[in-house]
Amino acid sequence: MTLPPTIYDIAKRAGVGIATVSRVLNGSDRVADATRTAVQQAMKDLDFRPNRAARRLAVGGVNRPRVAALMPFFSASFYYAVSAPLSAALTAADIDLVLYNIQDRDHKNRVLDRIVAERACEGLVLLSMGVRPSRLAELERIGVPLVCVDYPQVGAPALTVDNVEAGKVATQHLIDGGAQRPALITGPSRALAFRQREEGFTAVAGAAAPQVRADVVTIDAGRAAAAMLLDGHPDIDALVCVNDMLAVGALQEIRSRGRRVPEDVQLIGFDDQPLMDVIGLSTIRQPMDEFGGWAARSIATLLGRGDAAQKVSTVASVQLPIELVTRSTSRVSGKRTT
Repeated sequence: MTLPPTIYDIAKRAGVGIATVSRVLNGSDRVADATRTAVQQAMKDLDFRPNRAARRLAVGGVNRPRVAALMPFFSASFYYAVSAPLSAALTAADIDLVLYNIQDRDHKNRVLDRIVAERACEGLVLLSMGVRPSRLAELERIGVPLVCVDYPQVGAPALTVDNVEAGKVATQHLIDGGAQRPALITGPSRALAFRQREEGFTAVAGAAAPQVRADVVTIDAGRAAAAMLLDGHPDIDALVCVNDMLAVGALQEIRSRGRRVPEDVQLIGFDDQPLMDVIGLSTIRQPMDEFGGWAARSIATLLGRGDAAQKVSTVASVQLPIELVTRSTSRVSGKRTT
């Protein structure tokens, strides 16, 4: 395998010393324009990618690792609930955090390509997404530990909940309350957690039960999806939503049609996001605070920071329980954990 070019290669090609190359990389004004141009051309000719982690040390002398967290902001409130404890715990461990809002798979791969090429971080956290075995091997080769949240990544520590079982619990709860014609509002198909909740719903309600997929996870998208379901299936008497924001939109649409909740249509969401207790939404609660906290503790341990006395090669994967929280949008009281 061909080794990537170094500053020594750049210096040789440009006919300068390595100190001059270093000054160009660090943006120093102590370099003549012609020399700077020669060094930049040499970097372009050799396809040189600077190691940003090393440059941080060179220019600032700060021996503080950086962790990159990649997440798709399907639901701003969910990812904020995860990011806040992640950031707080990493700060306590003297670790910097950089957040990337990932739009799709291609965007994720471009970001990871750049991180690998530039050695832009010392640790990586992925939320609601995974990587191919080849990418995992690449990260291992350059010494960047990875932990995943809300995705069962093979070969890396992961924190998950049983989303299939959660979908079953939510659906069965509405059926236990008397629902005979349940339907589902789900989210973007690229989210594994949503697909798994769909699987749980279908296992209980049957493959013929109506489903509508929202392209985004917003209140407006939930209302539009509910309108589509109620227009096409006026006899629906229960709605399972894979996210609380979708459920809030569905609640608005149901009430706008003069139908009562839960007397005419029962409703349940997922996450137990802030203010769901005020709204009275029945939901499946997952421990979002622990998602961020576990990710921070795990990556800090792998980096030998925080409470970790030294680096370790791996940490154990964990599956956390979910909890059924019943409120005023469904007809059966009580809580059930699984």
